Amino acid sequence: MSKVTIEQWKMFVAVVEEGGFAQAGEKLFKTQPTVSHAIRKMEQSLEKSLFEVKGRKAMITPFGSSLLPQAKQLVQQSQMLERLAGSYQDKIIREVSVAIDTLYPYEGWQKTVMACKAHFPEVNLRFYETCLSRAYELLEDGTVQLAMTSKLPSNTLSQKVMTIRKVAVASGHHPLAKMDSLSVDDLVGHCQIVVMDGGLRSNTSTGWLGSQQRLTVSHFYAAKAAVEAGLGYAWLPEWMLAGTEAETWLKLPLRGGAEREIQLQLGYYPQYDNDAVIQFLCQQLCQNP
Repeated sequence: MSKVTIEQWKMFVAVVEEGGFAQAGEKLFKTQPTVSHAIRKMEQSLEKSLFEVKGRKAMITPFGSSLLPQAKQLVQQSQMLERLAGSYQDKIIREVSVAIDTLYPYEGWQKTVMACKAHFPEVNLRFYETCLSRAYELLEDGTVQLAMTSKLPSNTLSQKVMTIRKVAVASGHHPLAKMDSLSVDDLVGHCQIVVMDGGLRSNTSTGWLGSQQRLTVSHFYAAKAAVEAGLGYAWLPEWMLAGTEAETWLKLPLRGGAEREIQLQLGYYPQYDNDAVIQFLCQQLCQNP
């Protein structure tokens, strides 16, 4: 019989993520004594300390830190199993969730969906369009089984998808478009359109942030529309420029730093290494851009 229950592992992970027993209790809708008792029972069973309480904050011990990655994975798997059990009908229909960074061409994942539905009609797909660290978080939390982003959790299996080239652009009617040569200093007085980080545990933005004025939007399609409206300049994926008219887009003639590259990767946890649906999605997403 297992010494530690999944419920105890959930409380252990919650204490780490929330920073204390009371905070973990609030997240899990349990009292602080219940959480504290569960952690003490775990420590008795494991015969080692998981936390050191300093003031009102529970600090994880080196032993606790060594268990944390596998504990998170166990909790994620139990949550996915609970969701599967909760969605049971007369005929079990599997749902696969995927997080896709909006840097990836829109048509690429649409083609992937069509191909997957043709090969696995019994599988429901749920796609999350994400920015920056949000795909990482959704995969780490077990919300999705597959994620495409520029940075993945360390204990995932990954494969290269494509290199995204981002270029500095503005509308053909923007004052910057009328200059023959630009330095980064020339951008300071103009409004920069910035894509915010969609992550709940992060607060970063993409692109150079040296401008005095900024317009922050939630995804690259909104940034594209703002550039077209002449509201400012932005670093956007080069594939977004295809088929647009010269007055709508203009690549800014920066003497340095006008182009950037971002490597998109697909990642999933090792238990999906032989999963037919996950592997099919990986194949399609890699070949469809």
